[in-house]
Amino acid sequence: MCRVTNKTSTLRRRRQELTWWRLTLTRQARGWWTLRGVTHGKRPVVLGKPVVDASDMVVGDDFKVWSSLRPTLISGWGRIRFGDRCFVNTGTTIIAVEEIVVGDDVAFANEVYVMDSDSHGVEGRPHKQAPVHIGDGCWIGARAMILPGVTLGKRVLVAAGAVVTRDVPDDCLVAGNPARVVRELTYPPGCKRAWHDDPCPCPKIASA
Repeated sequence: MCRVTNKTSTLRRRRQELTWWRLTLTRQARGWWTLRGVTHGKRPVVLGKPVVDASDMVVGDDFKVWSSLRPTLISGWGRIRFGDRCFVNTGTTIIAVEEIVVGDDVAFANEVYVMDSDSHGVEGRPHKQAPVHIGDGCWIGARAMILPGVTLGKRVLVAAGAVVTRDVPDDCLVAGNPARVVRELTYPPGCKRAWHDDPCPCPKIASA
């Protein structure tokens, strides 16, 4: 009886391993196909069917993009650069006509909007067009907007629904429309990003 149980357990484990490898290879194959016009690093992962048709785009290692109920779009003829370990969630729109540069370890929540051009002017004035730079370790909350000419420092946390119209220094939480600094953020030594999955990769802050 024990031998039968062990054999069944071994077969179940092997099936689970094969399923994991099949799903992993499928995601990576989809990533290579979706990003076929993009210079990309190792292990790209694409979930769903995002539209990625930017003409000058480079992404680092472990780039992930997801598109589900709301389509994700990364487009434009401008320069787009993503660092390593970046994640773009479903419904996000990123369009560059000049330049959008994203650092390492940056995550975009669902339906974020980033564009380096207003596309048209108002009141007879010329439209605004200026590069957007997003520093390492930033977390951009759901439905936030990053407008042309904005530079975010490192480890900036942008609250959901915020409209960022001006530069933000390192290690700050911004919220509102227009977005303003709510408070400075304190990270433990060695923590490189504003966001984390569980378990947190950063050392814990000592309690007071």
